[in-house]
Amino acid sequence: MAIAALILWLCTAAAGLTLLRAGITRRRESASSAAPAAEPLVRVGAVPLTPEGKPPPGPRARVSTPAGEHPLLEFSHPALATVGVACWLMFTFVHYRPFAWISFAILVTTLLVGISWYARNRQAAVLEERGGWAFPPRLIALHATVAALSITLTFVTALAASHG
Repeated sequence: MAIAALILWLCTAAAGLTLLRAGITRRRESASSAAPAAEPLVRVGAVPLTPEGKPPPGPRARVSTPAGEHPLLEFSHPALATVGVACWLMFTFVHYRPFAWISFAILVTTLLVGISWYARNRQAAVLEERGGWAFPPRLIALHATVAALSITLTFVTALAASHG
């Protein structure tokens, strides 16, 4: 059962990568069609030093993300999934029971992050903050279905491993 769960995890990852590539493609298409004409770049010379020989204090850059983008969720979901697969691989090959439950906990966390990412994307699409692009619904359904199967099989396998 552990190998079947591993195969389902890898299928979930493949569906997620396909979904991510399709979303990136749609984002680029949407950005290229809605992008205003670019202004020419202006070169700025070197900044003069202060009398003490130090550079003048620079402006404080404020980092902000465009509306509808969530970089923490976009990073956390695949990163957690990768760590979860690594722990499940360790359980599959070593059969150390705590790895099964650690993998399950990471998978549940990954699921919650993925659901919040999906909800934020849907909210941005409804508010049309994003400029009209969204992930393909069929790929979302495929990824969610395979993820639901993998979480179920992971739970059953971890439960069986702890009792046997």
